[in-house]
Amino acid sequence: MLRPYRGVMMVVLWIVVALWALGEIGLQLLQLLRSERTKTREWGSYGGIMITAILAVVAAGLLRRVLPGLAFPFHEPGWVLATAVLIALGGGFRLWSIATLGRYFRAVVHIQENHHVVRTGPYRVLRHPSYTGLLVGLLGISLLFGNYASAVVFELLVIVGVLYRIQIEERMLLDGLGADYAAYMRETNRLIPGVW
Repeated sequence: MLRPYRGVMMVVLWIVVALWALGEIGLQLLQLLRSERTKTREWGSYGGIMITAILAVVAAGLLRRVLPGLAFPFHEPGWVLATAVLIALGGGFRLWSIATLGRYFRAVVHIQENHHVVRTGPYRVLRHPSYTGLLVGLLGISLLFGNYASAVVFELLVIVGVLYRIQIEERMLLDGLGADYAAYMRETNRLIPGVW
């Protein structure tokens, strides 16, 4: 009875995943075209996120094979729906965050001429809402492994890369924007409203 429904849900899920991936690629290309070139920039933390993401995929894949007893039926409608919702919510929140930053968003941490602290949209509450969206979306992606251990390790490794990136980004923004960014840091949380 659930077979046709399950098939439709899986198609919807993979459409959501494809839209996420295309959105991320499009954002990276768009930011390269519209943001100005700067002297002060930092690539290492972007590389760190990429390395931890690759490690996360490899580790999660290995754990799925080594610990089959921790598998869950990710292709069942409830799991498919949860996965699609997490990816869509995370991706949507990330897109809103990036759109709010406008020309200040880049994959490479940098300070532009006339750079200022953005305090609108999700930045009223969080300093790094695009990473919050990324982590929520990747929580959905982690469910695609269909294994509890894989999902946890995948998300934890990605969190390590994001936290390293946040540390570098905040240091550069504090150096470049000074007291205004220091005040903003006191007024907002990093990733989770009211928590951290």
